[in-house]
Parts: sequence; C-alpha cells; structure tokens
Amino acid sequence: MKHLVLVFSFLVVGCTSLNNAGESSQNAEIYVGIKNGNLIYQGKITEASNNAIFSLLNDAELKPSRLVITSNGGEIGAGMDLGRWVKDNKLDVEVNGVCASSCANYVFPAAHTKYLRKDSVLVWHGSAWQSDWDVEEEFVDMFNTHITLMRKQETKFYSDIGIDNLVTIYGQTKFNFWDYIQNFLGKGAVGYDYSLADLQKFGLTNIVLLDGEWDWRKYRPDRANLVKRIKVDDNFEFELRRFEI
Repeated sequence: MKHLVLVFSFLVVGCTSLNNAGESSQNAEIYVGIKNGNLIYQGKITEASNNAIFSLLNDAELKPSRLVITSNGGEIGAGMDLGRWVKDNKLDVEVNGVCASSCANYVFPAAHTKYLRKDSVLVWHGSAWQSDWDVEEEFVDMFNTHITLMRKQETKFYSDIGIDNLVTIYGQTKFNFWDYIQNFLGKGAVGYDYSLADLQKFGLTNIVLLDGEWDWRKYRPDRANLVKRIKVDDNFEFELRRFEI
C-alpha cells in the first residue's frame, strides 16, 4: 500500500530545510546516546529514535536530567510522544544547533528548563491545526481521520504543558500573499520564529540563555533569510485550548 504523504501547502510548499540550505551535515546523521551526563538526540524525530532514548533513560543508573537535541523535526505523532516523555520525566531541553518543526512544536515547549545557546535556531512552520494541506485525492478520507486524531492529541498536549496552541501557526496568520512572495517564494525559506518576549506570551517560560545572549542570526548570517521573525501583536491574549474538536 502506498504511504500517505502529507505536504504542507501555501507557507510550506517549496520550502527547504536548514539542513539542505547548508546546515552542517552532522545534523542529518541520526544519533541517540548519553554523553557528558546528558541525553543526546540528533537527527529526525522517529519512533525508533524515541524508543532508543526512552530505553537509555530507563536503564541509566545515574539518570540524566537534560536532553540535548539537534533536529529538523519529524512526524507529528512521534514529536508529541517525545514531548510527553520530556514532560513526564521533568527533563530540561537544550537546543544544540537547530530545533525545527516537531522539535520546536513539541519537544522544546515541554521542557522544565529550556536552554538556548547564542546560535540555537528555533523554527516553526505549522502543525496539525494548520488549515491548508495538499493531499492526494485518493488519500483524503484517510488524511481527515488521521488529522482529526492528531488535532485532538495536540490540543490536549498543549493544555497539559500550559502552552497556547496558537504558537505553531501564529506565523501563518501574519502572512498574506505578497508577504509569501517577498519572504519565501524562491528564497528557500523554511518558516518563522519569535523573540523571547513573544515566546513568553504563548506560555514558553523558564528559558535560560547559556551564553548570556540569543541572537542566532548574528552567528549564522548565511541562514538569516531562511527564517522570518514574526512579531506577536501587543494586544495578544493567552488562551489554553484555543483550538479543539
């Protein structure tokens, strides 16, 4: 049977990954382990890598309290599974390099303490609750069943961690057609990010800057045009379970 392939449309169709745009090839390598007393998760978020990291923590005599992650994301369900595990084990999360898509959606927000380096990149570009999808006609019914389940799970996930679930798609609400043309089309852009102050508006608190600053565009100027900085409205009001079925 053919695999169901879900393709983000509008803001995401045609976008590349930071890895393809010149990110270190190391980020493409899959590695799960324990180094220097920390759990290490590198590469795509998958069920296999999740099970490996779960087992490592379970079997460790000295339990690490921090997960150091470098990932361009992965399937929605696997991302939420990893995020729930982070929350349940009260783990801290440190972004080493890039944390994009499902990593930014579910893993980073679930951390007890969230650590950023001066050049850590957080990238959002949508989630189960985005409205625009491009699905082959023969898979529409299967997709609708799957996305409904994912939306229910995502709403509960964000409610459990105290985060406004608008965070994953707020950037999409700030783009009109001409914004898309100017910032994304033909430029290889991958998504958007927020300032620390605006992250707090969504409920992402307890963020620690390991280098005393967070200004990744200064340290990665070759990738600065790949991620659009989104300003959250001054009159924004936090809301739990903003979207639910």
